[in-house]
Amino acid sequence: MPIRTSRYSIFVCLCLVLGDRVIYAGDIIKAGKALGSIWYRAEDTAAADKRVPTEKDAAAELAGFLEKMSGARVEIKSVPDGERPGQGEPAIVLGRLAIAMGLTAPPRTPSLDGYRIQTRGDHLLMAGESSASTGFAVTHFLESLGCRWLMPNQWGEIIPRSQTISLDGLDVEEKPDFLFREVWGWGSRARGRLGGMDLPNRHDWEHLPAKQYFEEHPEYFALRRGERRPSNWVCTSDPAVAPIFAEAYIAKARTGQKADTISPPDGRGFCECEKCRALDVPGYFEPSSGTLSMTDRYVIFFDEVAKRVAAQAPDFILSFYCYSDYTLPPKRIAKASDNLCAWVTTIRFCRLHGINNPNCESRQRYKKVVEGWAKLMQTACYEYNYNLAEVTVPISKISAFKDNIPFLKKTGCLGINLESMAAWNLYGPHTYLANRLMWDADGDADAILDDYYEKLCGKAAPHIKSYWERIDKACRESEVHVGSFYGVHAIWTADLLSQCQADLDSADKTAETDREKGAVALFRSGLESARYYLLLRGAINRCDFVSATKLYDNWIAHMDDAFEQKFNTMGGYKYGYLKWFLLPSIKSGFARTTGECKLLQQLSDEWQLRYDPDNEGEGKGWSGEKIESEDWKTVSTYSASLNEQKVPEQLTWMWYRTRFKVPDELPEGRLSLWFAEVDGSPTKVFLNGQPIGEFTGERQPNEVDITGKLIPGREYTVTVKTGHHNISELMLGGILKPVMIYCGTPKGELK
Repeated sequence: MPIRTSRYSIFVCLCLVLGDRVIYAGDIIKAGKALGSIWYRAEDTAAADKRVPTEKDAAAELAGFLEKMSGARVEIKSVPDGERPGQGEPAIVLGRLAIAMGLTAPPRTPSLDGYRIQTRGDHLLMAGESSASTGFAVTHFLESLGCRWLMPNQWGEIIPRSQTISLDGLDVEEKPDFLFREVWGWGSRARGRLGGMDLPNRHDWEHLPAKQYFEEHPEYFALRRGERRPSNWVCTSDPAVAPIFAEAYIAKARTGQKADTISPPDGRGFCECEKCRALDVPGYFEPSSGTLSMTDRYVIFFDEVAKRVAAQAPDFILSFYCYSDYTLPPKRIAKASDNLCAWVTTIRFCRLHGINNPNCESRQRYKKVVEGWAKLMQTACYEYNYNLAEVTVPISKISAFKDNIPFLKKTGCLGINLESMAAWNLYGPHTYLANRLMWDADGDADAILDDYYEKLCGKAAPHIKSYWERIDKACRESEVHVGSFYGVHAIWTADLLSQCQADLDSADKTAETDREKGAVALFRSGLESARYYLLLRGAINRCDFVSATKLYDNWIAHMDDAFEQKFNTMGGYKYGYLKWFLLPSIKSGFARTTGECKLLQQLSDEWQLRYDPDNEGEGKGWSGEKIESEDWKTVSTYSASLNEQKVPEQLTWMWYRTRFKVPDELPEGRLSLWFAEVDGSPTKVFLNGQPIGEFTGERQPNEVDITGKLIPGREYTVTVKTGHHNISELMLGGILKPVMIYCGTPKGELK
């Protein structure tokens, strides 16, 4: 529980009564003139770890921002042991020197994050448990003067002007609710109070290199399809593997390392040997995939390694992801080793909603999963600030973080790693809110956001607040949980777009200063991306790939402008997801509807769907010409995901059927049936019950040749069988985009 004697704008005025005199700390800067100095104890810079911020760094940070506020440069003094500022000389004293001068010791934490700030006479003393947390104290003091770092760009740095800066009345002690705090792309760790305990979290299993072991001990490696091959996947039931892993961690502990990851590689290379399979719990299935949970086999292995490590390095922590088909808590372990930490990931859960959202069974299930792990061992949380994998339109997770972060604190969660996209025009408020709640989970979220809007937007704040509250309400009340782009249209309706446009128009009229106008422009940039997405989606759904191509190019130019203005600083991701997930169908569709190619007919949005868990459809004639309604469900394809239609996802074979009438005239030459995107592989296509082609590769454009197979004016049944056996994105499956018939041969293709 954090200790807070005062918070940012609330201060206790202290004074020292010496005889009959009252002495206040007074001012460090008055009327734009520096009256004192910043002191810190001289460091052995040669021995310092260059990756760790120092007290010198904290002093430079403080002096730099005081100068930005007042115009006055406060001198920094690095002093040896024994030297200190005298009475009557205003000074800010940092770190070890502050403690030597009587600062009460900072509150103690395992992560060395605690800090304390106190006014003592003419001096303001501040220090953390480490040089990094001394930097947190500096941030706290600057925030008490009105400074803010709302996002790591020119818009987010708020530095008020003040000719006089007082040291009076501070008595603060702070420590965080979470011992590990990470927000990707935040920039300065001191200004975000990020860092803390060393809890590595990544996919690993590097401790049994195949080059070293496979030739003599192939039994150490996972059995897959009846064969053991060299890979990063190991056979965790082999008794020799755990000791090898343990010794690797013990060796790291001897070098001073405090923690490491023991999490399996990414993917699904699970061992299929009898001993490993015997450790799995019969009937215990991962709900997101419908496959048998692998958790027990791995936690048994992790626990064995952890016990061996603890015998020689009891404080060394081993972290692992609760992920993929090992997300659920184990059934066969009642209590695990104290040096294990389970990182519960949210990749298999809805990324839009909070745990208390009545519309979201997925997040309610997540809550039970976290509670289940917390009963067994230490936990941490790997979370997202965006709807993986879509980074193009504004969404809000304000309500979600209000629910989720305090809940994580109550379960005893050690830390949060927030995988963030540094898209401040799309995710600004909730990313900042998450940052603050990671320090103080019980903080007043509404007050934090009001401060954010007011500091960033000034006079325009009420309208910007209204804008984000509309988006948050739309996300909170949406009954779609699918990942990536496939649920965007269910949130960003035409009405929401219009209402948000009105909010920003009002904000523009109200904004007075360049900063206020810049903040409105920042969020308008995000709203424009939502408009582009809806127009582009509409063009794709009409198979109008000429318009879609123009819209895509204009949208990319708009994104380039956002990056240039630093509204969005996602670095390597930039608009990558847009290119990866939308561009292939646009390029393929354009090539098939221009030049010598021509769109002949777009098939219906509505098809009939049937799951085939026993793969019996072909034998039972499901590909036949007639469509019987029994056991088939009519669904939309490109206009709404199955999740939006409340059709549960099943990782199995899927059958689709629809009828179409051929035009009365057909052009000569090649005819093709083109699929913009199918989430499944392999895919087999039938025409009036006869197989006409198949293709592999999920979520990519594909086609089959139907030249000579159509008679003008006749009706046909097209049937599609696709293998939706793997999760390519949360809650998808089947036909996701339009299907069309085109004539001609695309230039440079299918020669």
